[in-house]
Amino acid sequence: MKEIIDRALGSYELADRLSAEQLAQSRERICRYIDKLVAAGQKDPQKLAEYARAYLKEMHEDRDPRFTGC
Repeated sequence: MKEIIDRALGSYELADRLSAEQLAQSRERICRYIDKLVAAGQKDPQKLAEYARAYLKEMHEDRDPRFTGC
């Protein structure tokens, strides 16, 4: 799980503009979101990282069409 979240945060182009507090909150929210996806049966780490990036974009930018809304 940690690797997926780190990959998503590392590839998010605006992550360097987030404060330490925003990064911590984002990490916590992504963790809960990924937990829900895994509980729903999603096991593919690549897909989970993609969903996590879309969720980050949703949190800090505009709505991403890949976001599932969980």
